[in-house]
Amino acid sequence: MKKFMKKSLSFKISLLIVLVSSLVIMSIFFISERFNKEAFYSVELDKANIILKTIEPLVALDIYLGIDTNIKKIAQDLMKNPNILSLTITKDSQKIYSIQSPSLKQQEAFLSVTQDILQPNTKKKIGTISLDYSSQNYQKLINNYRKFTLILAVVLVVLFLLLSVYIQKLLSPLRSISNALKNYQPNQEVDIPFVEENNEIGLISKALLRMQKKIIEHTKEQQNINEDLEKLVNIKTLELQTQLYTNNLTKLPNRLSLLKSISLLEEKSLIIINIDDFKEINDFYGHAIGDDILKQFANKLQELTRYISFRELTHLHADEFALLIKIKLSKDDFVKIIQKITSDIEHTLFVSDENTINLRITIGAVFNDKDPFANTLEKADIALKLAKKKGIPYLVYDKNLGIEEQYKTNMQWVHKLKDAFVDDAIVPFYQPIYDNATQKIASCECLVRLIDKDGKVISPFAFLTVAKKSRLYTNITKTMIQKSCHYFKNLHCDFSINLSIDDMLNNETIRYLQEQIHYYDVANKITIEILETEGIENYEEISAFLMQMKEMGCKIAIDDFGSGYSSFEYLLKLHVDYIKIDGTLIKNIDTDTNSAIVVETIVNFAKKLGILTIAEFVHSQEVFEKVKQLGVDRSQGFYLCEPRADIKDLL
Repeated sequence: MKKFMKKSLSFKISLLIVLVSSLVIMSIFFISERFNKEAFYSVELDKANIILKTIEPLVALDIYLGIDTNIKKIAQDLMKNPNILSLTITKDSQKIYSIQSPSLKQQEAFLSVTQDILQPNTKKKIGTISLDYSSQNYQKLINNYRKFTLILAVVLVVLFLLLSVYIQKLLSPLRSISNALKNYQPNQEVDIPFVEENNEIGLISKALLRMQKKIIEHTKEQQNINEDLEKLVNIKTLELQTQLYTNNLTKLPNRLSLLKSISLLEEKSLIIINIDDFKEINDFYGHAIGDDILKQFANKLQELTRYISFRELTHLHADEFALLIKIKLSKDDFVKIIQKITSDIEHTLFVSDENTINLRITIGAVFNDKDPFANTLEKADIALKLAKKKGIPYLVYDKNLGIEEQYKTNMQWVHKLKDAFVDDAIVPFYQPIYDNATQKIASCECLVRLIDKDGKVISPFAFLTVAKKSRLYTNITKTMIQKSCHYFKNLHCDFSINLSIDDMLNNETIRYLQEQIHYYDVANKITIEILETEGIENYEEISAFLMQMKEMGCKIAIDDFGSGYSSFEYLLKLHVDYIKIDGTLIKNIDTDTNSAIVVETIVNFAKKLGILTIAEFVHSQEVFEKVKQLGVDRSQGFYLCEPRADIKDLL
């Protein structure tokens, strides 16, 4: 099949013509032979029947009259026909005459026919005539027909072969053109044959010649365009590489450039320089002056570090720069470089648009580091953050600081929290708040707990700070809201949940809280506890939120009251329902006179405002008796009941 597909078009057409014509001729031959055989046979059979029908009346009359000699004469005259091989006449099933031709035995095939003899007057059958008729004429007709058909087939085959040869000759110019174009290249001119022919082949050749000229012209134009594009791409690539590794403002190498340089060094020292409170410069003087100060600062750093051989100054981002020292030096020399940069910058006045600005910087550094390049930058950044936290001008990274362990611990808690959300292991525990007068449960505070994979109950002090830093705190708040509302929806008991200032300033959290309160229909049961220790800078927003909650039917409590600086101001402005007196005032109230005086003052002030008081951290019988003596309305603490996963049996 593959060899056939490789043959020329003319060969394929010629072969197809021969095959199709042969198939057609053979089909016509076999079909016509079959029909002609039947036709010839029918003709000969009709001849024999005509003979019998001709003599039957004569024989019938002679038999009826009893003239046997006449029957014999009719039979002998009939046998003179060379095609009649035998004749037999019977009367009443009795043979009365039979005659055969000598050539009967020589015949291989013949036709046998029979005719009834009918009585002339009654048409009653009185006998039969049987005749054997020679098939020689039939065989001659068949043989002559076959010879004619064979001659016709040979003539047709010859004609078709001649047609195939003619087609091959007719298509040979196309083969020549195809061979000429076989190795055609767009930038190479090919000599196309038969261009001068005044026929269809010539038209094709001329069209191909015109096409070739246009392709060559287009190729040359395309080559010129490609050359121009290649030059332009090289220019743009260089520009992009420059932009990729350069800060647009200061034209110093950027963070990517620093990482690339660090990766090529086995041992390196790195200094990260951060301008303190640079955002305030932008906010106060505007970004134009801020950008100008950054450029002046970059120039100053270059000037201060120019004496250091093999160094790279980098503008990491915004107000942060880095100095990579590529040579090995002593720890003292390294610290001297840091101190010089710090001192010179703080004694430099930067002037922009008649504004004189003094900058302070904080430096984080790593000395002769051999770790992979990403770790070097991370260590210097850790040192910078710790220096800012401690309020010192610089800090050189030291593994003994334990910063990495703290980071590692924080990351472990982040993973634990994420797993806890997947495992639904963030749950509320409920601590009853007792009415001091009736000794019965008045309400319950919902406190968050984390159940680890070993079933251990973990206090929020271990993970809340990490949750806030990792932006998981909002999910914890939502989980507590939903589960607490669901738990108390069918219980005859009030409950409280804690919200931070951040929660109350988060529109999404507020919307979720209100949706859950409506869904579980617990507005008349729930109390919102806000932490007094956080202070309220956004008083108007917090006040508006608390008013919305009170309009819904919720109650408001100030938690940890007495630990902040503006406690009584809150009482007057926020219209709270409960005051939860901070545990630091309660835990030693039975022995600390000052704590007792403060608590008594809070209780008296609250009663005049119609606010109920709740004592937290009631951990002993003595403390419990003291808070009741001072007139505190309700008590909460481990002495009365520890937080539990289920308090239904206590209600």
